[in-house]
Formats: sequence, C-alpha cells, structure tokens
Amino acid sequence: MPLIAPHLTNYRLRRAEKLAGKGDRGRAIEYLLTRNEGRNRAALERALVDLLLEGETETQSRDLARTKPGDVLTVQPGEVPEIPAAELSAAVLHEAIGKAGHLIVRGLFAEADVTRLRDCIDHALDSRYAVSSQARPPADDDPWYYPSPKFPGMHEGFSQLAHQKQYGRTGSMMVIDSPRGTSATLEFFRKYGMKALLEDYFGEPSVIATRKWTFRLVEPKEIKRNWIGGGWHQDGQFMGEGVNALNLWAPLSDCGDDTDAPGIALLPRRLNRVLEYGTHEAKIEWMVGPELVRELAAETPVVTPHFNAGDALFFDQFSLHRSGHVPGKRRQRYALESWFYGRSGTGGNAVLPLV
Repeated sequence: MPLIAPHLTNYRLRRAEKLAGKGDRGRAIEYLLTRNEGRNRAALERALVDLLLEGETETQSRDLARTKPGDVLTVQPGEVPEIPAAELSAAVLHEAIGKAGHLIVRGLFAEADVTRLRDCIDHALDSRYAVSSQARPPADDDPWYYPSPKFPGMHEGFSQLAHQKQYGRTGSMMVIDSPRGTSATLEFFRKYGMKALLEDYFGEPSVIATRKWTFRLVEPKEIKRNWIGGGWHQDGQFMGEGVNALNLWAPLSDCGDDTDAPGIALLPRRLNRVLEYGTHEAKIEWMVGPELVRELAAETPVVTPHFNAGDALFFDQFSLHRSGHVPGKRRQRYALESWFYGRSGTGGNAVLPLV
C-alpha cells in the first residue's frame, strides 16, 4: 500500500487549510480527496471529515434542469420495478418513484467495490466498539472512528441516551464518523456517477443528509412466523416539511427472499404523504402501527425483495418500509444507506457536500 511521507502529509494539510482560509472550501475538499485517494493517510482523512462537516459548498459545475419522468417502465400493481444497471437514468428513476415509490437496479456496483465497503464497515464498527468498551477517546491516528468536534449535535431522538450508549460490533454507524469510510464512500460515489445522476434527478445540486448517511451491519432476529413486523416508518417523518429527498440503499451482501440474511420489507406502492404514526398498536411513538400496515397491506401485500450484493434500491421520503426480519434468517446483512436532498429541499437538516 503506498504511503505518504510525514512532511508531504503536513504540506497537503497546510495547502488545504490555506484554500479553506480563503473561503474556497470546495477546492480544499477536492484537494484532500484527490491527494489522499488510495493512500489511506489518517490525518488527511480526518481533515476531510472536518471540512465536510462545515456544510455544503457553493460550487456547481454545469447548468441544471429537473429531468422529466420517462415512459419506459411497465409497472404492475404491487410490484417494485427493476432495471439492469445499464438502463439507469434520472428519467427512469423519476418514472419509477412516481409510479411505484421504489426502483431496484440490478448489478449496479462491482464486486471489488462492494467488498471494499463491507471491509470499511467491519473496521469502523470494530474501532468504535474498542473505544466504547474501553471508555477512552479514539487514538489520534485512528482512521476508522473519529467523532469530529465539527459534528452538529446528535439526532434528537437519540441525544438523551448518547452518553449511555454502549456500542457493539454490529448495528449502525454514521459514515461521517469514519474518516476512511467517508473517503472510500465518496470515491465509490464518484466512480458510479452518483453526483451527476442526483443533480439530474433533483434539477439542482444534491447534498448528503449528514445523520442519514449510514453503514449498517444487521443481525438476524428470532421472530414469530405470523409477525407483521416492527419498525415500520417513513423517513419523511424525521426530515420535516418541504424536503426533496432520495435514498440509495445499497446491499453489500446477498439478502432478502431466498437468502439467509434479512433484507428490507416494503409496501410496494406510491405514497405521497406522511402517514399517521404512533397509533394503531404502535409500540414506539415514531412507528407506523402494525394495524395500519395490515390495512394497507390488504390492498398491496408487503414484499421483501431478493437482493444480490451490488444491487441498489432507490426510494423517497414517503416509502413505508422496515428491516426485513422474517423467520429462518441466520446471516448478517451489510448495507450502505445514503439519503440525499436537493439543495433547496433540505428542510433545514444538517447536510454534507456531495463532491
């Protein structure tokens, strides 16, 4: 693995600081990302995280207009439309979200890139676990876990428990809390043209939802066979009004139907509003109650699609979904979840520049 001499690392940090000091954070971020690419230097990766957390940049590379929906998909009621990676475009994405609320893209990401992100999740969760279990701060040279002082507070729903949190080697972790994971994921987005796709979809620059950019390693659960499922929600519940959002849910291991790992359960229909939650037998205030889910599923049965590692699922803030825990699952499921906003539709939520 190529290394950078300490004096060169220091030069690059000073160069980035100089650019940022002149008000050109966009160039500073670009400089750190490209100079570190493939070199894995913790100091540069941490500096990148700090700059990203200072908020979006004003850079824009081209004139943008919102892409109109296509007219190429045949969507049957109760089905999630699927396309091969070669057919993905902003127009098809618009059409699928508008008609069915979801789109599955098969084979979007290469095996080597999926493996790299899966390794990032393992390292990041292990590093956070070591810090949590030993009640110590991360080491200054730890590239995998770094809760930056630039982070804008905690998610409201978890802030009261944050000081009591004992992390394990599985679960969820914000990508931005892992400098090396952040660098790897941004390189991943660049390789697959996510910035251009999302700009065309939104018709304006896209930004990353800071608190909803997440590494996930989910353990299977023992559940009853007739269980409708808990944790049903729409992410729009937590985002506020006026948001324009899209999620890229990327399974990094085979999961869902006909596999040994839990996938994701969906109500396969277009919804255009936030449903009532905290009622209809809901056990937690933010859940859409199982009784309401049963009523909706009577018209459109819930599905738990089969995913191969490297597939992708897109949906917006109105999708009704939960983790796909069903009987018989025995393996862990890796995933990268990335919520994006159009720049004018962030709802005041914390965002990161998509570079």
